[in-house]
Amino acid sequence: MSAGLQLNNLTVHYGHKRVVDDVTLAVAPGQTLGLAGESGSGKSTVAMSVLRLLPGTARVDGEVLLDGEDVRTMSWGRLRAVRWASASIVFQGAMHSLNPVRRVGEQIAEPMRLHGTEGSVAALLEQVELPRDKARAYPHELSGGQKQRVMIAMALACRPRLVIADEPTTALDVIVQAQVLAVLTRLVAEQDLGLLMISHDLSVLAATCDELAVMHQGRLVERGRARQVVADPRHPHTAALTAAFPVIGDPAHRWAEPAVPAEPLLRVRDLTVDYGRTRAVDGVDLEVGRGEIVALVGQSGSGKTTLARAIMGLRRPSSGRVIFDGAEVPRSGRALKAFRRQVQLVLQDPASALNPRHTVFDAVAEGLRVHGLRGDEEALVTAAVERAELRPANLYLEALPHELSGGQQQRVVIAGALVLGPRLLVADEPVASLDASVRGEVVALLLRLRRELGLASLLITHDLGLAWQIADRVAVMHQGKIVEQGSVEQVLLTPSHDYTRALVRAVPALGPGV
Repeated sequence: MSAGLQLNNLTVHYGHKRVVDDVTLAVAPGQTLGLAGESGSGKSTVAMSVLRLLPGTARVDGEVLLDGEDVRTMSWGRLRAVRWASASIVFQGAMHSLNPVRRVGEQIAEPMRLHGTEGSVAALLEQVELPRDKARAYPHELSGGQKQRVMIAMALACRPRLVIADEPTTALDVIVQAQVLAVLTRLVAEQDLGLLMISHDLSVLAATCDELAVMHQGRLVERGRARQVVADPRHPHTAALTAAFPVIGDPAHRWAEPAVPAEPLLRVRDLTVDYGRTRAVDGVDLEVGRGEIVALVGQSGSGKTTLARAIMGLRRPSSGRVIFDGAEVPRSGRALKAFRRQVQLVLQDPASALNPRHTVFDAVAEGLRVHGLRGDEEALVTAAVERAELRPANLYLEALPHELSGGQQQRVVIAGALVLGPRLLVADEPVASLDASVRGEVVALLLRLRRELGLASLLITHDLGLAWQIADRVAVMHQGKIVEQGSVEQVLLTPSHDYTRALVRAVPALGPGV
């Protein structure tokens, strides 16, 4: 094939380690190919090899043909001309890829200026369905979905024939995700683009791509029509990936045991939080029973995290009350510190939550030291680490965060919460950054902690599948208000509010009916 991308027997080594093993695939203009796999499967290495973006320590064998020309043998001058103009990449973290001190219009225009491409930033913004005046915005003034659209506009700036999108919707809520996927699908059709989309989420790829290829341990293990691969996987790893994503309404993906009505442990009454003239939380009423798991769902910007911060005493509410175990939560002093021992926060990104210079032992022991708890520190830390399913603990206690996988890092964060013996976990997107199989392990851990310790959880998420899998009740938040709450089956299967129905409709389908 002369036009588009052709990889022939692509193999990549780092030293003696083979990370991509004999991969052959093609993407023609107008075609969308999804490349699926877990972290470490080699899918991002394949993407980076297309434009020779791998580090100098990588050895690349095979052919990487872009419009019939081998990228591996291009001169630097030719390679610079090919990047952006023939093929471009939409990187995973838009916030980290955009320069925070430059307006986004300048950043979109930069590849056009370097390559001498005619066109206008305004027209590119319109293509990705952003208003023209957003060109003057800085990245921090845009939402996650808007930043991702800016990255797509940059990728289109020099009119490439091929766009590589590496996890383009990770960390976006379901409605914004659906909007970004619709933009990509429309652009492929209108501009006859070839699209190579990389993701660990098979539902996203099945909803967007014509064909799907699955990688495992550096090799392609399955390829075919996307809907056929998802509906009838032939390889065990593909089947495992498909099974790892919960399907709303499927009893097999409902892991939570039927809950017995419990006395309320946490009560939020008419809570309001203002940021200047902006009301982020508006008259919220919410309860979490003893041993109960409540999912708080909604789009980014709906007020979920602000509500959690107010519950934790990290943000002073403008009005309203937070009541824990029958007593109003104090606003300051030793009483607030004692409350925080009983209510622990599990953050979304474990890599950011952990100090890169602290060992696992120090990370878990930090809470004991902050609260001045006496006792056998080593025994308490070891017990918490093993309770978080890092066994035997002595294999992990001296490890640094970068030596652990994403799932192991999240378990360390959970262990740091468990060491204080809390009664309630406030978990903010606890599996959003994890692979499918690891996600299932962490969900099972949270359910086990509920069963064995009677631990209640307030689960903050935009992932309705996670809510179906683990929660007893769901509360839906929109524009600072709780617009609907009830049992999981009631809210997700027979929603009564228009916003809840829109959230459920936006979830990509996965299964025989896709």
